[in-house]
Amino acid sequence: MTDFHFFQQPSDTSSGTLNPVFELLDFPIVMGGADDIVLTGPSPDKPLVDGREVTDPRLVKALSKPVEIDRAEVLDRSAKFAGVLRAMGIAGGADERISIAEDVPPMSRALSILGAIRIGLSVDVRSGAGATSADSAEASSSDADDGAAVSVLVHAIDAPPVDSGRASVKVVRSRFEGVGIAIAGESANLDQAMRDSRVESVAVVALAPEHPLILTDETLLDARASLEWLSREILPGA
Repeated sequence: MTDFHFFQQPSDTSSGTLNPVFELLDFPIVMGGADDIVLTGPSPDKPLVDGREVTDPRLVKALSKPVEIDRAEVLDRSAKFAGVLRAMGIAGGADERISIAEDVPPMSRALSILGAIRIGLSVDVRSGAGATSADSAEASSSDADDGAAVSVLVHAIDAPPVDSGRASVKVVRSRFEGVGIAIAGESANLDQAMRDSRVESVAVVALAPEHPLILTDETLLDARASLEWLSREILPGA
């Protein structure tokens, strides 16, 4: 396993600060790995161009191939997702957690987890933690009512992709088409939020090595131990 690049070096009085997402995305880009393919997905059922579904059979055939995303785009999209979290009042506090519904596409799930860990938000990946979308929204509303820990819930929604309206300009896909986010009873269309220029991407946050990050079926992984899990489960190509 790669040694961590500490933001603050460990000392006799401090364990230092680090972030596993920095090791997988930010640092490799600085070292020239921006174009490396690190996240892949199956061929899309409905290919999109600039947020619009392609109907020309020739284009459908040309675009119906496995999705490959390089490290630069994974960083851009996950950092923008972290910006959406911040815009909705999530700061990565000890009383905040995120889970992803089972019907969220794997690519959106991966970007959500990376964006959450970027700001130190704990991620619940236990079996069954991500309920159906309807149950997720209801759970978020209940948390808001009973004063429990703030739950961030990423879930599928019935919404067409947002039309960028700028076909002559290269547009970066949100990678969250048909996905929503619910926080304390308030919901938003992530495809739309990710395209909003007012939402700024977030720089990686320095975390203590013992900061709790990923809750699995077996254990709770801290920031230091999370790197191996992320490398294996989220970005095995990194």
